[in-house]
Amino acid sequence: MRRFARLAFASFVLVHFAAQAFRASTDAGRPEPGLELKPWFVAAVLLLVWLPFTLFVGQELRRVLSFAPLPAQTDRGRALAFAERLSLFVVVLFTAVHVAHTAWPLLGGSLTDADLRPELILTLSTTSHGLPMQGIVYLCGVGASSFYAVRQALAALPSAPRAVARAVVALGVLSYALGSYAVIRCASGQILP
Repeated sequence: MRRFARLAFASFVLVHFAAQAFRASTDAGRPEPGLELKPWFVAAVLLLVWLPFTLFVGQELRRVLSFAPLPAQTDRGRALAFAERLSLFVVVLFTAVHVAHTAWPLLGGSLTDADLRPELILTLSTTSHGLPMQGIVYLCGVGASSFYAVRQALAALPSAPRAVARAVVALGVLSYALGSYAVIRCASGQILP
């Protein structure tokens, strides 16, 4: 179960950020909402990916909140373990905010699939004192999600060859770049000509 939850989360992060980057770059040419905005698809993702991941996170949060010391490792290992714990908290908070802002209104019927993306773009492009605060929150969530996804994929594949581990890290960097592009593009418009 733990291995499935880890790999499902890591896969979801990469696919979701890639799909959102694609949508962000092609919104003008697509008059209809994509598959990722259909209520049945959102419900399926919540059940197949997020329910197992939530159970896994519950176990992880219990372990982290027990204030057990970080395992005795090298300085690098302790730093990565601390960063993983911190990113877990950011992922949990970001996911709760993102699901409350997108998935629940869609599933509850207060937003239609055609209205969801414009609403998200409006939220991301809104500024407070000249700063796009929601966009900054989303960028932090993208970074934490990408980092945590890489750590979970590596934990799920402990005996993977070094080349596979490097590929996982490269995919994590790619997912961060794609997710950041999607957020920035939605918040500010076209980035590249």
